[in-house]
Amino acid sequence: MRILLATDGSATADRARDLVAAAEWPQPVAIRVIGAIEHGPALFGSPWIPAVPPDAADMEDEAVDYLRKVLARAAAALAGPGRTVDVDLLRGAPVVAVVDEIHEWKPDLVVVGSRGHNPVETTLLGSTSSAIVDHARCPVLVVRHGPVGTVVFAEDGSPAARDAESLLLTWPLFRTELVDVVTVVDVAAPWRTGIAPTMFGNAMDVYADMITSAQEVHEELATATVARLRAAGLQVEMQLREGDPAGELVAAAREDDAAIIVVGSRGHTGLTRAVLGGVAHSVLTHAPCSVLVVRHSAT
Repeated sequence: MRILLATDGSATADRARDLVAAAEWPQPVAIRVIGAIEHGPALFGSPWIPAVPPDAADMEDEAVDYLRKVLARAAAALAGPGRTVDVDLLRGAPVVAVVDEIHEWKPDLVVVGSRGHNPVETTLLGSTSSAIVDHARCPVLVVRHGPVGTVVFAEDGSPAARDAESLLLTWPLFRTELVDVVTVVDVAAPWRTGIAPTMFGNAMDVYADMITSAQEVHEELATATVARLRAAGLQVEMQLREGDPAGELVAAAREDDAAIIVVGSRGHTGLTRAVLGGVAHSVLTHAPCSVLVVRHSAT
């Protein structure tokens, strides 16, 4: 397995490093640790030379030296049997440099912290993590807290959800954790569709039938997923929820005190809208825990 860890020495980046170090991964494991830092004036957040401090060269050298030490510490923490670890300090805009490295190295998983900083506050920030999720063609784990624990799995029947389920079944780090399969029914209520109030009576009857039908479909879908996961030896629970998908997934994670939400980056649309790409981003923004975003391999 090939894991790309992007770090800047921030607290959440260190948590991401420690999670990768402690977790069991499919063997053999190749880990590439990268850090990115801007050149010259861009390092200080401005392309205008007058805005650059007089000791800019010394500050740049100090920032580069700091990041080299961060990478060295990460490599030492990640070393172990069955693992190869290498590091690289990249120069340029962090989001561009990291995304380019993802496309070139083609990892099976990218791991980043949810926030970042360095001596000049120019490396991996929350917006960078979001951009990495947008552009990476592989799963991206955005780490907020500690090791993997209880997992909330967003099930919507999409191809991305199937790819995510495959990771739950094959990655050893999920083997001993409780997986809560959460499926969310989201049927637009009549008052959200602009329908005339005089038609609410008939519309509510149709709405009730749609809710019942959607609940049956989602329950059948989640039940089949639970059966597959249990057959593989995982500990599994199931929730059927109704409402805004992102909000319900985040609520489920809070109620479960979950360590990670696993969500696909694409989903179905239509009467029973479920997890969409935008929902994955909303979960990433509001989740109280780490988030693993899985993009369908065909996209």
